[in-house]
Amino acid sequence: MIHKYANAQGHLIENVQTGSPADKAGVKPGWKLLRIDNQTVGDILDYRILTADDRLTMLFITDQGFMRRVKLSLPKAMSPGLEFSSPAIAPLQRCPNRCLFCFVDQNPLGMRDSLYVKDDDYRLSFLYGNFITLNRMTEAEYQRILKLQLSPLYVSVHTTNPELRHQMFGTKKAVKGLHYLKKLTGAGISVHAQIVLCPGYNTGEELLRTLDGLDKLGNNLLTVALVPVGLTEHRQNLIPLKKFTAAEAAELIKLIESLQTDYLKSRNSRFVFLADEFYGMAGRSYPSEEAYEGFPQLENGVGLARIFLNELIEADKIKPQNILNDLSATVVTGKSAKHLLTKLVNVFSEIKGLKLQLIVAENLFFGDSVTVAGLLTGSDLICALEGNIQGDVVFLSKSLLKDNSDLFLDNMSLADLSKKINKRVIATSGPIELLFSIKEVASNVNC
Repeated sequence: MIHKYANAQGHLIENVQTGSPADKAGVKPGWKLLRIDNQTVGDILDYRILTADDRLTMLFITDQGFMRRVKLSLPKAMSPGLEFSSPAIAPLQRCPNRCLFCFVDQNPLGMRDSLYVKDDDYRLSFLYGNFITLNRMTEAEYQRILKLQLSPLYVSVHTTNPELRHQMFGTKKAVKGLHYLKKLTGAGISVHAQIVLCPGYNTGEELLRTLDGLDKLGNNLLTVALVPVGLTEHRQNLIPLKKFTAAEAAELIKLIESLQTDYLKSRNSRFVFLADEFYGMAGRSYPSEEAYEGFPQLENGVGLARIFLNELIEADKIKPQNILNDLSATVVTGKSAKHLLTKLVNVFSEIKGLKLQLIVAENLFFGDSVTVAGLLTGSDLICALEGNIQGDVVFLSKSLLKDNSDLFLDNMSLADLSKKINKRVIATSGPIELLFSIKEVASNVNC
């Protein structure tokens, strides 16, 4: 018998992945998940645990308000394929801090809604590598982390000086973060830490004090990433902050290289790593692949340039002497990656029949102080490309797009950009995928 439950609570399904077990079973976006194997689904952690079996019985409320029971068989390591309106399934734990350097507070209007959301959610830290502060953590959450052994976590530290933490985080609860960081690492939970460096605040002696404090937490504090503060032109009514100078970046690199030598002896790890931006600011070569120790802080921009250069070496080895048909194309990037893409264009230009032009786009959306390619918007690209495009194809990095989508930060899509500039636009993940795309496009030029 079918009953109608129009007002029933549940977790709203935003998308069902095409071809997934749930899709094949007829589950639709707009339905609500109620239970799995007669167990309540509180949040994303419950969902992950309950969907670990290869056979499930899931209870839903359809978008028409009717109850549906669906049985799924999951091949090994495959998820049901459900995507929810909240990444935590349950309501996000919002960030209570008022960090003086918060990038979200510097966002202009016109971006997708999710980019204005500040979370401080331990569940997303464990599952997706989101950085949390621990300043809002409760004892119940701490106990759940221990029970489920949610490790590693990713924690924004910035400073271990209690008074400076209060100033930088903008909350009296900042000292709580240090308390739980010590408890977590002491209880066996591994942590990757982040320090956003703000010249004049947590640099110099304060940085040395922080690194010493983190080192003393023991080997469960796995790594520390140092990231330069990001400043946009939209810092309205916010405390003035300074950018790093080239000389300051060079001095920091010298300091960290010295510390890494010491940490290798005491911890058998370099422990502290610098974001790629510091090497670009100072005009220094990037460390070797070995120096990144497996790239544990890649999402922090620590080692992306080295991976790009290593992949470019491989692309150089496999690039053809010529392409099937002559091709003229444009590659577009941000200011920070100009030197990397210049190397790529030089290597690929050795292919007979291929002409590549590099265009460096200025960030008009956030301001010219923001130079990383991943923060360029569709409107920035239009301004840079219109009237300057060589050939009929434009290549750009997938880092400009939202994960698993074709949307830029300002909600413009790849198709929108293509229509605006009247050219084909292709996003690639690196030198090798770009090489294959070039070969594919060239093979179909006259088709």
